Amino acid sequence: MSDLSIVERPELRRPLLITAFGGWNDAGSSATGVIRYMLRRWRCGTLAEIDPESYYDFTQARPTVRIVDDERVIEWPRNRFSWRTLEGGDRDLILFSGVEPHLGWRAFVGCVLELCRAFEVSGVITLGALLAEVSHARPVPLIGSSSDEYLARRLELGPQSASGYEGPTGVVGVLSQAVREAGYASASLWASVPFYVNASPNPKGALALLERLNAGLALDLSLHDLEVFAARFDAQVQAEVEKDPQMVEYARRIEEQLAEEGEAGPRSAAAELPDAASMVEELERYLREQRDG
Repeated sequence: MSDLSIVERPELRRPLLITAFGGWNDAGSSATGVIRYMLRRWRCGTLAEIDPESYYDFTQARPTVRIVDDERVIEWPRNRFSWRTLEGGDRDLILFSGVEPHLGWRAFVGCVLELCRAFEVSGVITLGALLAEVSHARPVPLIGSSSDEYLARRLELGPQSASGYEGPTGVVGVLSQAVREAGYASASLWASVPFYVNASPNPKGALALLERLNAGLALDLSLHDLEVFAARFDAQVQAEVEKDPQMVEYARRIEEQLAEEGEAGPRSAAAELPDAASMVEELERYLREQRDG
């Protein structure tokens, strides 16, 4: 028995699947914020869902209780596929909003691939967000790559190349590899948000991702509401930074570093990703300082 439950079977034209997972791959809720915004603006119908029972430790991802019409309703961690037809194009959209599972990753990814086969998906775009050494005062940098010429051109991405990264990965990485191995066109698009701004949701990250998708895929989606939200967020972050001398110093150092790199020319996308060994060393140093203190 499959854990994938198909709710509706609309006629979709070579749909693109866009995915985002809450959890490790979603700094500032930027990636899942993209899907939430699309669903809210378009009021998309539910296409399918993945039963959460086999994939979550409910002591970590606890269900929530709501009161609906004076009745208690329990809501479980939700992995939902929605759909949207696009006028004037030759492809429609399937949107997936989920939560990174705790268990059964291979079976979980198998459910996603089952949906791809059922609706003859033409390509998969995975969204993510990471904490990085970037400035809160600058536009959000985007990095990514694609195995497909069409998606690479539309989303302004470089070609996919063999990664030298070794270390822990998230379900986004597992899904991306499974999609490629299954023969689907794929693209990965990530927003880099400041590591020193501990704020979630971060609408600037979501807006940067949405702007790229909106222009590249001709979605004709109004982003005004999110632009206003991002402007207010910017002002709030600036006010908080100015209150904290340590954050002011972080921001100054990063601005100087970015200015130096600007003079030397832009870095490649691969260079923007942190080296695994240096990340571990930095984390160990931080933990030692906390213990000694």
